[in-house]
Amino acid sequence: MSKRCAFSGHRPFYFPWKENESDPACIHLKAALEAEINKAVADGFFYFIVGGADGVDTWAAEIVLEKKKTNPEINLELAKPFADYNKHLQNDYGRRLRAIEEAADRVTVVSDGADEAADYILRDCYMVDASERMIIVYDDDSKGPSGTKDALLYARSSGVEIRQIQWMHL
Repeated sequence: MSKRCAFSGHRPFYFPWKENESDPACIHLKAALEAEINKAVADGFFYFIVGGADGVDTWAAEIVLEKKKTNPEINLELAKPFADYNKHLQNDYGRRLRAIEEAADRVTVVSDGADEAADYILRDCYMVDASERMIIVYDDDSKGPSGTKDALLYARSSGVEIRQIQWMHL
């Protein structure tokens, strides 16, 4: 089995550019994310796990799927916190997330959806526990509560290798 790498990062509303992916800062962040994915592949990681959220999860999945076109060893797993996660999204991100789910090699539903807040935590723990490396887009200068910060702290406590992209300092 190949080494596994998972992702964690913010949704668009955390970033100053929101959903404007043509913003130079967003383009720069996506380039940094792609560089980390290229490094992971060079280091023997061919199995990638995304959490299926809009923002960083979407960007990472799309980059991985693009790389899969020229490297069939690459696999993408979508880890959903519950079965109907993001089904309500009718915007561009909703369309993109449905395309990612269709293209994924594996879809894992982590919980039954009875407690959504807990399900997000279970999904993040699943991804950390299933991986040897995490690529995390989180800036240490970020304020407030964050599932990404919680995933980062859990990954650190679990001994998973962390490749952190501090987007405010790119």
